[in-house]
Amino acid sequence: MGFLYPSLLWALFALLIPIAVHLFNFRRHKREYFSNTALLRTIHQENIRTHRLKHLVALLLRCLFIAALVLAFAFPYPPVSDTGADGEDDVVGVYIDNSVSMRALSDKTSLLDDARESARSLVGQYPPSTRFILLTNSFEMQNEYPMNQEEMLDRLDRMSPDGPPVKMNEVMERFAMLRRYHGFESASLFAYSDFQKNMFHLSGVQPDSTLRVFVVPMSAETVSNISIDTLWLGSPILQTGLANEVHVVVHNRGERDVLGLPVNLVMDDKTVAASTVDVEEGDKAELVMQILPQSTGSIRCSVSLTDYPIVYDDAYHFVMEPRRSLSVVELNSSEKPSALSLIFADDPQFDYVVMNPSRCDLNVLSKAQLVVVNASSEANATLRQALEEDAAGGASVVLFHDEGVIDTNRLTVSDLAVKHAFFDDMILELPQHADLPKVFSHTRLTSDARSTTLIHLANGDPLLTLRKEGKGYVFDFATTLDPQWSTLTDNAIFVPLMLKMALLGGGVGKTSYTIGEDKLLVFNDLNFFGDVDLHLLKHDDAFELIPSFEVRNNRLFVFVDEELQEPGFYDLVLNDSVCHVLAWNDSRLESDMDYNDQKQIKKAFSEAGMEVSAVFEADDFAHHDVAQAIARRSTWWRWFVLLALLAIVGEVAVLRFWK
Repeated sequence: MGFLYPSLLWALFALLIPIAVHLFNFRRHKREYFSNTALLRTIHQENIRTHRLKHLVALLLRCLFIAALVLAFAFPYPPVSDTGADGEDDVVGVYIDNSVSMRALSDKTSLLDDARESARSLVGQYPPSTRFILLTNSFEMQNEYPMNQEEMLDRLDRMSPDGPPVKMNEVMERFAMLRRYHGFESASLFAYSDFQKNMFHLSGVQPDSTLRVFVVPMSAETVSNISIDTLWLGSPILQTGLANEVHVVVHNRGERDVLGLPVNLVMDDKTVAASTVDVEEGDKAELVMQILPQSTGSIRCSVSLTDYPIVYDDAYHFVMEPRRSLSVVELNSSEKPSALSLIFADDPQFDYVVMNPSRCDLNVLSKAQLVVVNASSEANATLRQALEEDAAGGASVVLFHDEGVIDTNRLTVSDLAVKHAFFDDMILELPQHADLPKVFSHTRLTSDARSTTLIHLANGDPLLTLRKEGKGYVFDFATTLDPQWSTLTDNAIFVPLMLKMALLGGGVGKTSYTIGEDKLLVFNDLNFFGDVDLHLLKHDDAFELIPSFEVRNNRLFVFVDEELQEPGFYDLVLNDSVCHVLAWNDSRLESDMDYNDQKQIKKAFSEAGMEVSAVFEADDFAHHDVAQAIARRSTWWRWFVLLALLAIVGEVAVLRFWK
């Protein structure tokens, strides 16, 4: 135990005062006068040993009162362990959360600026020979090596202010890896963060007794926030001159109702729609805005609101690419309309044509985005070759099989591969007892290493498989559209299946991406000849990124390993030509203004097998070193004050009630 004001311990000599008084009182004799011996009956007889014991206990309580009071004023604090500043095998790690939530305002500037300034003061309090490692959410390699004091201060000034959301367990694992790599036996880690509950997780972190953890919670001046969480289009297919809807979800994360909040929709720098929304505290509201695209090509769109001071989630960027209707061709020799006509025939977003397989127009077929073969037995060799070429060119080809080995056992669908990318945005959650199709007859499809089964039957046979063919896809159904074969066309899953297949063939891609989450981008509609020069260029030319990429089977895989600096619109430039316009948004993981307090932080670390050595405030290192800061954060003096009060109460009780 240490003392912040050790000079006050000289006051412990005051313990001699009650001792001297006690000894003096024992040597004094008290004379009692009485008129007759009858009064002797009223005098209580005391045993001399009991009398002495009573006064001895009172003396001890008086001494305890004085000692506890002196120790409280001397400001005691727990012993300060080594903080990783002395030995060659010690390192001091400084983690600064530079995610978007740290842009919130404190009583001075922003939380990030306060954390940076506090870290500078902390580094300045250490000896110049101390080695430091700087960690941020960006995991910048140029910061993650042992630095001296001067280098550390320079890196703090130059650290990136824009980092993705990162959970605390990832930071701890990163620091542990760096320690092992550089051979440090012990370390201290100072963590500057707002410790949001959404991001503060320590699952999987290995306990480490050689690591001392010091936390510096950063508190925002306000905890209210209104954000645009997400949006989607009423119809995923956009056509020029055809109205569509933009559905916007606004989330009020504050403690007050918001009425009449303005929301604007901008398309290519022009405001095309404006509305207002009412959102109750802690609730969400959906706003629908009408749009009418007038041109083809990529249209840069943004939906925004005004919410101060937390502004990083006030806008949502997306890209629209209006096009003509998608072409759907059904190959069917029957004169009776199939179930597909109910989906595509009366929808202006689709150009639906039915052709006889024996007399089909291959030119029309080659331009279709979705080709459905109602009965595979009707496709001859020439038609099959044309279908393969259509799939290779980017179309979706759907084959309903009615040939081969036929199984007439009545079966039900047992499983859907809902985790497959095909079911993204189609099935959020499959009920436990979902009403799935029943199959009366099906073809036993031959297995293919390139095929993925999307729907299984109860006996394990595939009902629907998917395989990549060039730029497009081939879907094989083990049954037909005939109701005598199955209840597929009457089931609720049939319509979304066919629409998703049409959209895949139409090349309808993502309207937006999320910084820090979408790190792999796949493009199927690009042609490659010779060398490939690829880079991401911000729309206003303020930032350029050269990502790593691969070309496989005429598909472009782009890896966005380096984080983008800020949300907005980026042009994907291929060989000096803009091939795609991409919209990027900040993650909404940190939009929830719910933070952990000191007790919750300490409890989480304790459950992970690590103890928090101390909890600081950002300005604790401005004029004090770590030891002094720990001392000033100590609350041990309260226990000594409480002990002093108990001592004085105990003395009064002994003198008053001990007869």
